[in-house]
Parts: sequence; C-alpha cells; structure tokens
Amino acid sequence: MFLKMDMSPRTAALGRAAVGISDDISGIFLNPVAIAHIEGNQVFFSEMEYMVDMRALAGVFSFPLPKHMGGRAAVHYTGFFSGDMKKTTATDIDGEMTDENFSWNEFAIGVTYARAFTDKFSIGMGAKYVRTDVADFSAQTVAFDVGTMYKTGFRNLRMGMSTTNFGPDMKFHGKYDNTYISSIWQVRLSEEYGYYALPISFQVGIADEVYTAENMRVTAALDYSHPNDLAERVHIGAEFAYDEMFFIRGGFFMDMDKSDIPDPVNPDDTALDRFNELRFGAGVKLSNFNVDYAWQDLEDLESVHRIGVSAAF
Repeated sequence: MFLKMDMSPRTAALGRAAVGISDDISGIFLNPVAIAHIEGNQVFFSEMEYMVDMRALAGVFSFPLPKHMGGRAAVHYTGFFSGDMKKTTATDIDGEMTDENFSWNEFAIGVTYARAFTDKFSIGMGAKYVRTDVADFSAQTVAFDVGTMYKTGFRNLRMGMSTTNFGPDMKFHGKYDNTYISSIWQVRLSEEYGYYALPISFQVGIADEVYTAENMRVTAALDYSHPNDLAERVHIGAEFAYDEMFFIRGGFFMDMDKSDIPDPVNPDDTALDRFNELRFGAGVKLSNFNVDYAWQDLEDLESVHRIGVSAAF
C-alpha cells in the first residue's frame, strides 16, 4: 500500500533510519513529532517515480499555532497514481476481449499537531483520511499516527518512537461474483469483499553526531521497525553534512528473521532468506530553500527516484 512508501527523499536515503532524527518537515510521514522544533511557516513537496510508470506525490504545509495554544500544526497530502492499465479477467488474461482500461489511485489527507513540552521531550500526533479507488470500486477509512522524541542530554543522543497508520481495516464497497465448482455442479454467488488491514508500523530509533568539525558533521542513526505485514527490520543510516549546505546520505535495512519461503526454482538459493536493500541520496540547502534526492534500486524492476523541495518563509 502507498502508505508504506517513503515520500521524504531524506528518510528514504537514510534507509528509513530516521525516527531518531525527525527534525525537518519532510519527516512528518515517518514521525509526526518532526515538525515540533522547526520554525516559521514551511512547505514541502515531493515526487516519486515508481516502477512501470506509477508515481506518487506528497505535500506538507506546517505553521506555528498561537502562543496560548502552543506547538505547531501541519496539513499534508499523499497520492499514488497507477496510470492506465488494461483490464483482464480469468478468461481473458490478455485483456483483448475486454478492451478496457482502469486505474488504481490512492490518497491520504490529514492534519498533524506537535509540541515540545520541555527542552528534551516532544510529542506529535495526527489523523488522516485514507481512500483507495480501483476501477469502479472504492475503500476508505481513517488512520492515526503518534510519535515522540527524547533528547537524553548525553552528547546529542536522541531517541524517537512512532506508530503510523493505526486504524480500522479497509473494505471495498460493492460485490463480486464468486464461482464454486464441484464434480457435479457449478454455482455462482454474489459476495462482498473482505476486510484488509492498514500497513501499521511501530518503529523506534536513536541518532547522534558521531563526528563533528568546524564545517562538517556526520550523523548516524539506528532504527528497529515492527510492521504488521513484513518481517521485523533493522535500519542503519548516516548523513554527512558540509557547512549545513551540502549533504550526502546512505542507508541500509534488512529483515531480522530469515524467510521460511524457499526459492521455487533453486531451493539452494539463499537470496530470499533475508531481504535487504541499500539506498543513497544527496541534498543542498540554499538559505531557506532545500532540494533533496534519493535513489533506490529495485533490481529487475529498475530504479526508483525521489526528489523533494522545501522552503521556510
């Protein structure tokens, strides 16, 4: 589901090891506390070119709330668009007889509130409306995010936690024809679609500056994630900054448990034992304007490119 896509190029380039960093507007998708310490009004836009001409867009606008309320708020949008695809059926696997196209589109729009209660502890929370449209069918629900950040006071070590996409299961509206076949008869029944869960994820992480100099900084991050639809994962990322103007980032994550699924072609192949992936990216900051880029290799499905821009005013 599109809610698992990293719409922040910075987060993606760090291998999603960013819960403990979460200090810029783009981090709101992974940890809603990310906006707690930013200043002024800020905007963020990103685009991701996905496989087979699919793409995703995201945008955030964050602003300070009145002093008597405290904290900051943000409104954000994420959209996924498949483009036109040929409709196929069980009896028309090439779609030549049907000769129809359809699309798979999804979007989420939400609000987030974050506040620093002390100089060490911050909390953020958000709610969003989620909708999926596939051909003539649709599903919708609401989801919630919550995250915290704690600065330990030791060096610049901070600890973050987030739970994202927590909410009721989704279900497509409408019915479909299901055919039951036995050796004697064939029965076709109209049935409702079943429920399916949101991609809920719990993630904790730490981050610290492992090297600092007059004009240079290296920040390292280590995260652990527990999604409800994948194996538990460990994420490792690092960001090199020169004069807080030029940035180079790299990240790595892998499943903590080996897969129980053998390779159907070559049972001796261990490639499926433990999924892992490398990601890289870069960024530049000019005054109050940022441009970030991330690259992800999907091997046979080619590369995924993300680009994002943000500005403060």
